[in-house]
Amino acid sequence: MSLRARLIYSKRGGACFVPHISLAQIFSRSATRAGFKLIMTQGFSPRAKISFGPELPAGVVALNEPADMYFDGEYPDIVSRINASLPEGFSVSQALFPPESSPNLGKYCKYAEYLLRSTRVLELQDLAGKFYGDSVCKNEISDGWLRLILADPSQNPIGGFVKHMVHEKLIAGWHEMNIVRISVGSYDEKEDKVKMNA
Repeated sequence: MSLRARLIYSKRGGACFVPHISLAQIFSRSATRAGFKLIMTQGFSPRAKISFGPELPAGVVALNEPADMYFDGEYPDIVSRINASLPEGFSVSQALFPPESSPNLGKYCKYAEYLLRSTRVLELQDLAGKFYGDSVCKNEISDGWLRLILADPSQNPIGGFVKHMVHEKLIAGWHEMNIVRISVGSYDEKEDKVKMNA
C-alpha cells in the first residue's frame, strides 16, 4: 500500500546553503537510513518519488517548507524516525497526509511569506512594492524586519529581487541581507499568515 506524506521541514544554520537540487537526494537517503521503503519513479533512471515546494536560493533560511514523499507501505512515527536520520540543520516538524485525489504539491504553494533585513529596510520596502507590483499581499516593517507576502512564489522568486537590489545599488550583495522564508502555502487573511494544508 502506498502512502503520500507531506513533510513540513526547516533548514537552518549550514543547511540553508544546501542547494534545492540536492534536497531529493538528502531526503531519500535519510528515509532509507530510517528504514522506509520509497516508491520509485518509472523509466530508465528511477529515483525516489519526492516533490518539493518552490525553489529557494542557497543561503536563505527556511522554517516551514513542504516535501511530498511517497512511501511503499504505512509507517508509524515518520517524523521522529526521519529526524533521527536527517543531516544537521534539517528538521521535520509535522507530517500531513493528503487524500489520494488531492492535487500535486505545486497547486498548494500559492503564496510565500518572507522576512528580510538590511540596514536600508525602508528603501527595501519601497523597492519591493515596485518590483513585485500586484503580487505583493503584505509589505510591512516590524522590529527592523520587512515582512513580505507574495503571490505565486514560483513566478516571483526572492532571488530575482536580491539581484534587482544589487542592480539598483541598494546593497552590494547577498552578504548585506538576512532573508528567512517563513512558509509557503495558502494565505489566510483572517489569521494574516501563510500556511500549508494537506
